[in-house]
Amino acid sequence: MPQPVWKIDATKLTRMRKERGLSPEDVAGRMGVSSRMIHYYETGVHSPSASRLGDLALALGCTPEDLTGGSRREPSLIDLRYAAGLTAANVAARLRGSPAGLGHFIDYRKIRDLEEGRKVAGKLLQDPEDSGLLVSALARMYGVPPQVLVDAWMRSRPDDVTPKLPSSGRKRPSARAAEIWEGLSERQRIYLTACYQEDQVVERQVTAARAAGSGERIPAAEWRKVPFTIKADPEFTGYTALQDRLRVLGEHDAGAGQTFKALATRGLVVVSEDQVEVFPLGFVPRIRVELTRLGRACARAGLGEALPPRRPAHLLSEWLWSSLMKVASAEPDGLAEDDMWGKSKFYLGTGYRPHGPRGGRSRGLIDEFPVREGEGEEAFVREYRWRLTDAGRQHIARHRDTYRGMYPNIPVADLA
Repeated sequence: MPQPVWKIDATKLTRMRKERGLSPEDVAGRMGVSSRMIHYYETGVHSPSASRLGDLALALGCTPEDLTGGSRREPSLIDLRYAAGLTAANVAARLRGSPAGLGHFIDYRKIRDLEEGRKVAGKLLQDPEDSGLLVSALARMYGVPPQVLVDAWMRSRPDDVTPKLPSSGRKRPSARAAEIWEGLSERQRIYLTACYQEDQVVERQVTAARAAGSGERIPAAEWRKVPFTIKADPEFTGYTALQDRLRVLGEHDAGAGQTFKALATRGLVVVSEDQVEVFPLGFVPRIRVELTRLGRACARAGLGEALPPRRPAHLLSEWLWSSLMKVASAEPDGLAEDDMWGKSKFYLGTGYRPHGPRGGRSRGLIDEFPVREGEGEEAFVREYRWRLTDAGRQHIARHRDTYRGMYPNIPVADLA
């Protein structure tokens, strides 16, 4: 059976209680237990159960992880359940109310069998699509991303076939998008196509920058707002990339505002205005155009483009896979701490929470280790380096061929 990471750290508990000015009796009163039980927790005689851990964290105004000493470990299934403050019986009860009707196939005994790596009776786990439904339900219940649950599943059950997460339902451009395209004038089609082409150029640039770890991570809601025009003399401002596209097509003229208004009325674009500094004029108005999802679908329908296939949730994006390969290529010496690209460590590194304190845990595919120098009392840590965890090696071994097909331009490291 996997040993739980989420065992309480008695020293942390005592320190946090005192920092909050609470007595053992105060904490016990908030939890509805005896003060003797708090004494047992603080002296290490007993460790709270999963549900009691949640109550204890609530009494102290912290998270369960704040009370444990295992934040740097790679969580298993039982760890994630324990961190959510749930018992196996709690999980089984919640599954009974799930839309997929999973409660008819699994009870608390099977939850324990699942966590402890034993064979689970019944047909639910024989098909990776069925186990994927269970993974999705547990991920929602535990408050972690589905891919984190998949990784924990494979740590706990390394001989299983990897669960297949349910499809997000993304399809080819809808009939509605195609109908809207047919109803557009030729001029409107040209404007929509130019916006779409510029949108895709910017998307490729952002993806490349993320893969290289350069620049600030800007949300899509911002970078998808493509500049159209700056309300000043072009002698000072020049033309935007979108204006240049329309000028080449002979469609950049004073009627642009009405054309964008017509596209906005159909829900294909959103037009906004901000200000940008232009020397020597100071701040002047700028018009930006953002394609909506319907707008992109409509442009794809008109251009005959299929919607790009969605990356399976348990696999890494291109920039994260390139970062993982960078660490793998540095084995066995490890990758220098400062050589990790951008914010990828927050998504790949053990113990991080890339989405904030209440977000899901990172993948745990890499970890830092100290490089020491000297001996005895004179020993010191010279630097920290990144290396693959066992989970990282397993992930590469399982999905190596898939990644080669998805990202052919990223060399795959050979692991001994």
